[in-house]
Amino acid sequence: MSVFLVVPCFNEAGRWDEDYWSGMVSETDATYVFVDDGSTDDTRKILSTFASRQRALTTHMARNAGKAEAVRRGWQEILQTHDPKSISALGFIDADGAFSSVDVSRLIQLTDRAGPDPGAEAWWSSRVALAGRNIQRNIWRHYLGRGVATFLSWGEASIPYDTQSGLKLFEPNDVFIASIAEPFDTRWLFEMEILIRFAQRAGRPMNVWEMPLSAWIDISGSKVTRRESARVARELMRLKTLQRRGRRAFVLEDQ
Repeated sequence: MSVFLVVPCFNEAGRWDEDYWSGMVSETDATYVFVDDGSTDDTRKILSTFASRQRALTTHMARNAGKAEAVRRGWQEILQTHDPKSISALGFIDADGAFSSVDVSRLIQLTDRAGPDPGAEAWWSSRVALAGRNIQRNIWRHYLGRGVATFLSWGEASIPYDTQSGLKLFEPNDVFIASIAEPFDTRWLFEMEILIRFAQRAGRPMNVWEMPLSAWIDISGSKVTRRESARVARELMRLKTLQRRGRRAFVLEDQ
């Protein structure tokens, strides 16, 4: 069984860390698929050169479509070339280099069903600042993430604590595959859109297991800027609309 991690990349040339990614690829048991999301700098060249030397794949999008579509496109290409039954997990990891290979390995190990929740259908990293952990988060991004989770959790009991952590794995079961078949309506909150789509198809929430990270450091150059806050607000309203539609559909089916 294989684990695939998509790495969405847009104009990453200025902060690309060759040593970091070489270590990540060699130290974790996963196949990495780097997706160039229509970059206008040297990202495409850097990724192609890197993939030719490492246990990694790369694909390029003709124009920038946003993180959500870059991740989805990577997943679709994997599913087109591999039997889903041979894949233990499909996931993604942000390109900023904020995660340690130790934590990535720990999350991957949970997918072998020997973890604390054998019935899990997704495994998400969680940036919880527990004692003894090295979690360094930008305060604005921290409260943005908490606001997203709090807003979406109203009326929903199954929203994970850290909705915006950029390292997540999903079991590629039939419901999940159907949930990512169409482009997302959101660019930044697509993980939550997956949960909503999954629940609407399965008639129940996805079983998500959250793993607290041992270390995470906010890297400068994030694409989630204050200017994007208006887009995030619009996406939140869109997700709330999708949630309400799903609840109405369940009521109609029960009548």
